[in-house]
Amino acid sequence: MTATQEDAPVQPVTRMVWRLTELPRPAGPHPRLVGLRVLLIGGEEDIAAGVERELKEHGALVRRGPGGPGPVDAVVDLTVGRAYDPDRAASAGSWRRALTETVTALRGVYDDWAAETAADRLCYLAVSYLGGGMGQHPRDGLEQPLGGIWAGLAKTLHREFPNVAARVVDIDLPASAELPGIVAAELGRTGEIEVGYRDGRRYTLTPEDRPVAAPALTLGPEDTVLISGGGRGIGWELARSLAARHGVRVVVTGREPFPSGDEPWFGVDEAGWRRYEKQVWAGRAKGESPAVVRGRLARSRRLWELATHVTSARREGLRIEYARCDFTDRTQVRALIRREDALEGGRLAGVVHNAGVDTSARLPKKTDEEILRTVEVKIEGFLNVFEEVRGRDLKFFCSVGSLTGRLGGMVGQLEYAAANDGLARLGQWAARRAAFPVMTLAWPTWDRIGLIANFAATLRYMAAIDVADGLERWRAELLAGSEGEVTFVGPLGKAIDPGQAIGYPVVPALPGFATAYPKIFHLGEVTSYQPHAHLTARVVLDPEHTPALGDFRIDGAPALPPSLLLENALRAAEWIVPEDFPALRAGALEEIVVPLALLRLDGPAIRLVREIRGFHEGHDWIVEVRYRHEGAEGGPEASLRIVHETGAPRPPAPPRPDVQQTTTLRSGPPFLHWRGAVVPLSAWTAGSAGSAAPEGGRLVAEVPRCLPVDLWATPYVPGTALPIAALENVVRRCTTRGDGLSVTADPLILGRIAPHSAERGPTRVEGDPSLGVWRITDADSGDPVATVSGLSGPLGNTTE
Repeated sequence: MTATQEDAPVQPVTRMVWRLTELPRPAGPHPRLVGLRVLLIGGEEDIAAGVERELKEHGALVRRGPGGPGPVDAVVDLTVGRAYDPDRAASAGSWRRALTETVTALRGVYDDWAAETAADRLCYLAVSYLGGGMGQHPRDGLEQPLGGIWAGLAKTLHREFPNVAARVVDIDLPASAELPGIVAAELGRTGEIEVGYRDGRRYTLTPEDRPVAAPALTLGPEDTVLISGGGRGIGWELARSLAARHGVRVVVTGREPFPSGDEPWFGVDEAGWRRYEKQVWAGRAKGESPAVVRGRLARSRRLWELATHVTSARREGLRIEYARCDFTDRTQVRALIRREDALEGGRLAGVVHNAGVDTSARLPKKTDEEILRTVEVKIEGFLNVFEEVRGRDLKFFCSVGSLTGRLGGMVGQLEYAAANDGLARLGQWAARRAAFPVMTLAWPTWDRIGLIANFAATLRYMAAIDVADGLERWRAELLAGSEGEVTFVGPLGKAIDPGQAIGYPVVPALPGFATAYPKIFHLGEVTSYQPHAHLTARVVLDPEHTPALGDFRIDGAPALPPSLLLENALRAAEWIVPEDFPALRAGALEEIVVPLALLRLDGPAIRLVREIRGFHEGHDWIVEVRYRHEGAEGGPEASLRIVHETGAPRPPAPPRPDVQQTTTLRSGPPFLHWRGAVVPLSAWTAGSAGSAAPEGGRLVAEVPRCLPVDLWATPYVPGTALPIAALENVVRRCTTRGDGLSVTADPLILGRIAPHSAERGPTRVEGDPSLGVWRITDADSGDPVATVSGLSGPLGNTTE
């Protein structure tokens, strides 16, 4: 895929399902419990009291209820009950009270938690009862399907609090007695956001790509499909597709009556609607706020779209009808289903629960009523229609979900993600109780269709799906009679954050893996984070996972090749981007200063602290990266600047740093030594003549590519952004004199490296040591790969 294609707003998607994967169980309570100030909310008294005792036994400071004094470091959320009975009114409404309790607690800690930059303080843990397998276990379970609401909330909490370690722990009822110990082991632990306990085992969910099954049913003129909220958006597009392709009768619904033909906008086209808008603004009453006018126009726009859709479908001969029905009202749903039963010559063949609302704003800007309404439309709407049709011989029951539920939502979508994950778990619960297939299709953003008000902003999180492609996939799922949760995943966007990156299993099957995984691999253990500003992390490199540590040596000791340190810095810098997420290109690595002591392996591993800071400088986005040994405050530091170009003219480059260097000149074993077993070594020739070059002449080397699989001994291997072998050969040439003496400057000042394109194969390196400019090109095509300037050989002064 080319760079242009990677940036395209609409990308192909992959059909994925999520399977149970076993994880090791923690050895015991997490050490962070000591002194942790815990707010414990909800829960039946016996369960809550047991959790409180366990946490206190291991040093936590626990209080019940949000009204206590002092800050809170962790919230343990037990508000979800252990059982659910849709036939009991008290059980059916319990989620509202529980969710309100959760939201109240989060409001209470909001200012403190939103301002926190330390990544090792805040924790949120919710407990659900989805059978210990997050709803995916093939056997019994799912005693409380509404726990999915809290799973979606936990997965999106990092958008409100960037440094919270959020986790949802799912158990089956027999594991209730173990819950206090499980909470003590999981609270404060980073890694997988979703974990489950069942039969003494610990699980998470891992995505795998799986094609849709072959068609198992047919649709025809005798069939009726009911679509909640189908008068607009993608629900309407599906209605048109089914009516046109299969001749079915489709009933779309909404909460308002069908518009009257007397409305001034009825029957007008898009240009006519724009004229109407202008008239409304021109006739605005004195003192009427713009917000009120926008609200009136938004409602009229919805009704205009509904009227336009239905009347145009009738003209085309499509069998699409509109029925007024609020699916959160069981009485209205029952009446609608009974009206369908009274019709002759047809049958209700399928239901598509598509209705949804979304108020996109951060938690403090939303009322409890708005939050509950978003969840209610998805959850109560599903329950109301499912309970009315569960005994029928349907061909399918399809819920329209969202990847916000599976992967976490965008900024401002806390309860929308909760509603969608709750919907998916309800679908799995319903599938165990119905004779027909029940599926939840979790979609990314549709191309400029749906609830999203700011389409460009959504692309920061994931590319959109093409409408025509999505509709074909949708029809294929319906005709296959798919069951369970099916997700359609596109390439992840730039707005992925550290908590999200380590919270989900990242596997090669995920679209965009090659782009997203390298920065995740090089992230390290985050200790401090402020979005768009700074990130501090621990970076550990050991010979077992980094074979090049034995391939390069400093004074006989294993060491990290300088190019790998630069690769780590370049990838890590991708985590700090401007707030508007512009298209950035790493134009250059500048002011590179690397003390030799920082590269040397002293002990079983190299342990570094890496600090990243991002800021604007003129038209460019600059990321400064610094490294030091862990626990060595005031010791040697490596530093560099990564200049991300935005296409605007650049100001003059800053002056080269004034760093004191020491030059070592010796014969015998080289001070710096490359074995060439991992990073290929190449001979230098004079120009193209093939003979040794005189000092100061133009040199050329043909360098094989160093494959990433040779650099990292890990289950998944990240691609490289820098031409590792070519850079190492340049550094090696510039630290060795032609008479066999090794001349080494400490610290190394590596000049300026400007990457141009990805390394695809062998490279050709040519340059003049006297000028200190080295050009790296693709050996086959001649395309530029990188330019190195300011790196001369031998480095430093060559005096005895």
